[in-house]
Amino acid sequence: MKYFSLIGLALVTSGCATPYQAHTWSGGYKDEKLGENHYRVEYYGNGTTSLEMLKEFWNRRATEVCPNGYDVLTQDNGATDGGIFLGGITSIAHPWLKAEIKCR
Repeated sequence: MKYFSLIGLALVTSGCATPYQAHTWSGGYKDEKLGENHYRVEYYGNGTTSLEMLKEFWNRRATEVCPNGYDVLTQDNGATDGGIFLGGITSIAHPWLKAEIKCR
């Protein structure tokens, strides 16, 4: 019975979208300073992270990096290759959004 509880807990938690966080094995933000007021901001979701949530989290990080606002210089988004499992509930394709920004 104990093992069934652990398996159930693992299935429930694996279906959750990546929370807003610094990058870990389950996703999150990364940023890199490229020059004076010039940054690359990236956000990686997991198989249950919606595009809207991904954009919201990316924007939140960009605003933390540039509190007085920013201009997007380049932007790209996509997802890692993957498939769907658990009856379509969870995907192993992980969406990402990357952009270079210039702080105002």
